[in-house]
Amino acid sequence: MIKKLFCLLFILSIAFVNGYSANKAPKVPKSKTQKADKYFNTAQYYTASTYYKKSYAKFKKNEDKANAAFKAGECARMMNNNVEAEDWYGKAVKANAKDATSVLRYADALKRNGKYAEAIVQYNAYKEKMPTDPKGAAGVTGSQAAQEWKDKPTRYRVENLTALNTQYYDFAVAENPSMKNGIVFTSSREEATGTNNDNWYGEKFFDVFQANMDNNGKWSTPTNFPGPANSEYSDGSACFDASGKTMYYTTCPSSKDKNTQCKIMMTTQTDGKWSDPISLPFNNEAYTCGHPSLSLDGKTLYFASDMPGGSGGKDIWMSNLDGAAWGTPMNLGSTINTDGDELFPTVSKNGKLYFSSNGKPGMGGLDILSTTNDGGTWSEPVNLKSPLNSSGDDFGIIFTSDTTGYLSSNRDGGKGADDIYTFVLPPLNILVGGKVYDTDTKAAIEGATVELFGSDGTSLSVRTGTDGTYSYPLKSNVKYKLSASFTGYLTKFHELSTVGLDEDKNFNKDFDFPLKSTAKPITVPEVFYDLDKATLRAESKTALDGLIKTLNENPTITVKLTSHTDFRADDKYNLELSNRRAKSVLDYLVANKVAKDRLTFEGKGESTPKAVENDEEYLPFKKGDVLTESFITKLASKEDQEKANQYNRRTEFEVTGTNYVPKN
Repeated sequence: MIKKLFCLLFILSIAFVNGYSANKAPKVPKSKTQKADKYFNTAQYYTASTYYKKSYAKFKKNEDKANAAFKAGECARMMNNNVEAEDWYGKAVKANAKDATSVLRYADALKRNGKYAEAIVQYNAYKEKMPTDPKGAAGVTGSQAAQEWKDKPTRYRVENLTALNTQYYDFAVAENPSMKNGIVFTSSREEATGTNNDNWYGEKFFDVFQANMDNNGKWSTPTNFPGPANSEYSDGSACFDASGKTMYYTTCPSSKDKNTQCKIMMTTQTDGKWSDPISLPFNNEAYTCGHPSLSLDGKTLYFASDMPGGSGGKDIWMSNLDGAAWGTPMNLGSTINTDGDELFPTVSKNGKLYFSSNGKPGMGGLDILSTTNDGGTWSEPVNLKSPLNSSGDDFGIIFTSDTTGYLSSNRDGGKGADDIYTFVLPPLNILVGGKVYDTDTKAAIEGATVELFGSDGTSLSVRTGTDGTYSYPLKSNVKYKLSASFTGYLTKFHELSTVGLDEDKNFNKDFDFPLKSTAKPITVPEVFYDLDKATLRAESKTALDGLIKTLNENPTITVKLTSHTDFRADDKYNLELSNRRAKSVLDYLVANKVAKDRLTFEGKGESTPKAVENDEEYLPFKKGDVLTESFITKLASKEDQEKANQYNRRTEFEVTGTNYVPKN
């Protein structure tokens, strides 16, 4: 990674230490190690790396080899060469480097190369050496999470934009509203302005490029962005206002006389010409500013900086437009920023702020996270996980729609050092289906109507086939209500929600519709009374709430409530008790806002024993059994006799009409 942190338009004081320019080689001492150190201290990592490698090959002592290998690893890390970094840090550890930092760097490099299991071993080794440093434990948990995210990626599909990428650095896409199907991006390709290479990483300085896509999806050959924005040194990471006539971008000048810092510049277009760039008021020679991104209304500029007052490393800051000038920057706070680096903020059309961080738990290098602002408070950032993130550096994400966009990455399989990638979130495949059947006979009901109503206004209706089944495709983030109805049966409803679903799902298991026929009485299960009493017990009220739901779902029916007792006690007593019990059910329904004129009641005592309708609901009895007194007294066990008596002590309702109209 870290080239991204200090180089991808954050070339800070790119080796402007001790008065040396990145392009002007210092006077070098004679020994290879001294030469390497001199180049390293002036941020000329490409050259320094060569000398460290030569020194490593000549050294005999492990301590010397370990130091040279570690410095070679540092050069590779700064140049963003994760493979070489892993190799050289590994050599340093093998040579028994005394500094525990070698172990931590080795673990980090393994993680950036997606070798999570190996990284965990090294993080644990670092924990043993430095038990009070939380980086070891954080590395272990982060590697475990990264492996889980890799094993179970989100639905996003990410593809390399090979038409625009080169073997060099290509990154940081921005939309230019004034260009039809056009984008601008940053690149170190051969066509970049200037003749010198950046000694940080041995390639040309960055420039802003632009390209258009035609109606057939073919990209034009990228060209340098017009105007003075591209200089002899590194320029890029641009953004535009809504008109496309004002551009903000980062420039990183170089000087042989003094340290210089990256700055955010502004240029405007008038009559087709771009003005000379103007430095924003908060730029300062004491710190670096870059990676600008405008809010949707153009009144807030987000950017990255290491200015005083931050959390450490680079932080995300914001400046509000005060009249015609940008105001004093404000740090986004510790919820967003860490002691690591937070870079490349972008604001999407849905108002979310996206940024990249190596200080938050991630998959290896820079990871992309998102956050929202609610009343001035930023939410805890959410990692976008795999495949938008990888073990490499992932940054500079923009959304061109709710489900499509671009990001930049140096992940495995790329074309160059950094590449531009496109991404798309395919629609979820969500289905609901089931079977409509007779509750008692279990027979499929052909021709039943299954209707679906969605909170988005969806209203659909299908008829079941000979097998009684139905199926509907569903949309994301919608609440649904389904109903099944058929002549001679009570209508039944189900509810379900796809809100928050982030993976394909088939809702089948719980969405069958067992319908009750109105041709015969329907038992209300689990309506219980205390012995010799008509007072409803608490658990009975739960069952009756189900009956209230049925009446509400079938608002045109009228019903007759009937209570039954078992054969114990005399007929007269049982008849009176059953009447009182039926009346208590009616009173409960009326108290819960069921119209009284929809209800009648009757007690039948022990006169109508239960006829078993199916084997499943009335075990151990079978379909066709009638639980008469003689049947019960012949049962072998007291337990079965009590079950039979309980089935007889029931409350039922039967539909007496289907055309009820409320009086009021």
